[in-house]
Amino acid sequence: MVGAKSSAFGGIGRALRSRNFVLYCSGLGVALTGTFVFFVALGWVTWEMTHSAAWVGAIVMAETLPNAIVGPLAGVIIDRTSARRALFWAQLCSSVTMVLLTVVTLNDWLSIEILLVFSVVLGSLNGIAFPAHFAIMPKLVPRQDLTAAIAFQASVSQAARFLGPAIAGIIIVTAGAGMAFALNALSYLAFLAALLVIRVDESGSDAPRSKGFAADMTAGLKYAWSSQSIRLLLIVAVALGILLRPIIELMPAYVGKVLEGDAAALAWLLASAGAGAMLASLWLAWRGATEGLTRIMVWNFAVTVIALIAFLFSSGLAIGVALLFLYGYCSASVLISNQTLIQSTVDDHLRARIMSIYALTVRAIPAFAAFVAGQLADRLGIVPTFLGGAIAGLAFWIWMRQMASRNNIAERIERADT
Repeated sequence: MVGAKSSAFGGIGRALRSRNFVLYCSGLGVALTGTFVFFVALGWVTWEMTHSAAWVGAIVMAETLPNAIVGPLAGVIIDRTSARRALFWAQLCSSVTMVLLTVVTLNDWLSIEILLVFSVVLGSLNGIAFPAHFAIMPKLVPRQDLTAAIAFQASVSQAARFLGPAIAGIIIVTAGAGMAFALNALSYLAFLAALLVIRVDESGSDAPRSKGFAADMTAGLKYAWSSQSIRLLLIVAVALGILLRPIIELMPAYVGKVLEGDAAALAWLLASAGAGAMLASLWLAWRGATEGLTRIMVWNFAVTVIALIAFLFSSGLAIGVALLFLYGYCSASVLISNQTLIQSTVDDHLRARIMSIYALTVRAIPAFAAFVAGQLADRLGIVPTFLGGAIAGLAFWIWMRQMASRNNIAERIERADT
């Protein structure tokens, strides 16, 4: 009966057989929902205080740019110690920081400069949490279930991306941003509890002897560059983050300036993108196979470009919601396929270091791109700025398709996974 149920749910059923994985995803889902509530509140508060797309981009960059500094350093330490402990302490410190931000906001002490400081602190802690999260994931399930587990965990993240903005819109309208920050502080508790009860093997017995901090970091960078498959996959992730992702980070400015909408409109659009991404994640988790992921990544990149261009020329909230659903579905398919192929290839003793580089493409690089796009948007206009990125994305897709075909990325990575 258990086997039949697992078969009916495909890869999802296989991944959910792991107690550790179920506990981890349950806590993570609650924490991420609170995090996306925070991101919406952060962007909206920034826009209300400044009415500047440049400031929205600057706050986003301040929250994520520390990943570029802290992440690679943390990756080296995590590979030699414990991903679970690093993740626990980073999340505990983030919760305390959010409590302080809540107090400052509710007492009307908040200014754009204070918000900038809090963003830097939270971004630094995320620089530890992200590589630790990526490093612990393969330890929660058997290797044959890793593809399904990564996709299902991504569906949990996207469910949070869907629920978070919806909850944020309600809270901001009815109770204010301070209560949204308070909810985020509380949401960390479920994840902290999960991290306390899961049991994973982090002995690291297969890892070569450390040659020192600098040498270990250099080894990770050399590995990422020398592997043609990983190098190309990282380039794809960087291109997506720079050219196509800034629309999400700067959505508060887009809603306020182009659509002339409110926090509710912002929540609808972000929740729609999250819903599309969640559907893509669930499909890839049910599919549960590495085979064909490169083709999925390449073609969904193209549709992401098309969906973004159509969104920029759309009129009306309903059409925009529908197009962002498609955008979310396709961009998530690119990211999940990309991450799965990297995770399936990288050596365990280098995983945190390589995934700390990948983490930059998820948060830090899109944030830097959002900062640049925000500066350009204040000078050239929001729509022309995003349209330029989409056109560049289309040119990159043509190059990416040629490179993927010429270097047989799919066959090389899929062979390594089997």
